[in-house]
Amino acid sequence: MKYFWFVAIFVILASIVLISFHHNSMASLHCLTGAFLADNPTVEDIRNFKSAYGKKPFFVMVFTGWGNLVREETIKSVYREGCVMVVTWEPWNAATAEAIDYDKVLSGGYDSYIASFAKQIKSIPGAVFIRFAHEMNGNWYPWSGVKIGKQKYIALYRYIKDKFDALGVTNAKWIFSINCEDVPGGNANHYLLYYPGDEYVDYVGIDGYNWGDTKPWSKWMSFKEIFFGRYEEIIQKIKKPVIITEFSSTSSGGDKAIWIVQALKSIKDMKAVRGFILFNRDKETDWSFSADTPAGRILKRQLQNSYFKENNQTIIYEKND
Repeated sequence: MKYFWFVAIFVILASIVLISFHHNSMASLHCLTGAFLADNPTVEDIRNFKSAYGKKPFFVMVFTGWGNLVREETIKSVYREGCVMVVTWEPWNAATAEAIDYDKVLSGGYDSYIASFAKQIKSIPGAVFIRFAHEMNGNWYPWSGVKIGKQKYIALYRYIKDKFDALGVTNAKWIFSINCEDVPGGNANHYLLYYPGDEYVDYVGIDGYNWGDTKPWSKWMSFKEIFFGRYEEIIQKIKKPVIITEFSSTSSGGDKAIWIVQALKSIKDMKAVRGFILFNRDKETDWSFSADTPAGRILKRQLQNSYFKENNQTIIYEKND
């Protein structure tokens, strides 16, 4: 009987501890800020962002084409400011938008380059997020699943990560980064077809934009309309933490200031979202939130909320089971 009561008391106390831990961990959830600032972001770019919006971008996005390494000066600038780099590694010839030989990758023909890239990442004194071959569920990149097939896409992703693992690149975090919408739609191009497996993924990234009325096929859409359905599916099917890896809004067709207010409110409601990366440069349209505009000023005001952090290492090094 004494043994029974001992076990019962132990179970009760353990349950209290676990419930308390779960409550505290949920209460401490927050979202890390991030941005795409420039092709080769500098210390000045990072400091200008903080000056404009009140917080620095913890995540700083860079894009790197196949055959290239990340510029050393960019690495120094990002980590000197206490930020973390998100490397969008694109397996194509970026200058011509042409495919590389993916069979050559899988047969070891690019192993020397992959090893050089891995060693550069390993040498960085901090976490580095790798977003390899993103938006594979769209049809605009040569590595798209509709162009190379799901088996080859998965094989490419796994091959790259396996090479990094073999070289002991333990500071790399891997983002399986999808477009918010499957293009073309339908079961044959569903993003889950390209998922390489839990052991190959630390975070799931989602990209999405409000194109407003800038395109014949587009309309004004809220952040929630763009992201929420896919987010709900991801947290049910994959159960990995999420990063909004690209997002922004045009001003054409609606109120951009109201849009960003609603966007950040939606992000706060999406508790699995650990960070966001605002595409803060004009490209196809006016994606940037210029600090001297109503949208820029309201963005700064919204980022004052303590939920949005510019630095927190516990999120970066959390265990992803």
